[in-house]
Amino acid sequence: MRILYNDFIEVIKNPPAYFIISIIIMVIIGLVAFILGRQIEKQDVRKKPSKLMTVVIDGIGGFNRFVKSYVGKQWTFVTPVALTMAIYVFLSNISGIMALDAPTKYTAITLSMSLISFFIVQITGLISVGIKHFMAIFKPLWPMFPLNLMSEFVPILSMALRLFGNIAGGALILTLLYGVLGWASIAITPAFHLIFDIGFGFIQTIVIVLLTVIFASMKVSEADLDINEVQ
Repeated sequence: MRILYNDFIEVIKNPPAYFIISIIIMVIIGLVAFILGRQIEKQDVRKKPSKLMTVVIDGIGGFNRFVKSYVGKQWTFVTPVALTMAIYVFLSNISGIMALDAPTKYTAITLSMSLISFFIVQITGLISVGIKHFMAIFKPLWPMFPLNLMSEFVPILSMALRLFGNIAGGALILTLLYGVLGWASIAITPAFHLIFDIGFGFIQTIVIVLLTVIFASMKVSEADLDINEVQ
């Protein structure tokens, strides 16, 4: 315990670069969300919104409809967290373009994302069906408890490892290219950044958010799904 405490204090005193970048990304997301939220509140319904506001409003509306189609009434809880996660993961994935240490190529960050996903899923089930949500791990027979409990954690863990593997693998390939090609990498690596940072980064963002929403949809009651589309 003493060793763990000393390691914790050392990390606090000298945080790794990816941790600082992660904090910066979260602060940026918070500031932009606050500014856009204030702008939307001040929007005059009698006037046509700007192109930026139109994109923001349509984008949020589309995401709302997407989540609602899976989790029904629980979209009001799932959407804000899932959308924030999507933005954070995507910005973290593409931070390598700016020569930054991408947070998502470290298991500490990807495991944190998977834990958030796990809590979203469990809280959604708890809100939807109450305490009965936790009784599902004893079905169909109580001896299935160990396997059912494991099945709750394994998919979440696999998400963390998938995200880590894809981003870390892309970063490793790019590092090798820079080391081998030297100055010639300026002409070649942009295409690889487009593939690994933006392409794979976008795909992995979709995967982690889609799986989170799908897992959450498996926890809601049928009554919660019987609602009209978001307008």
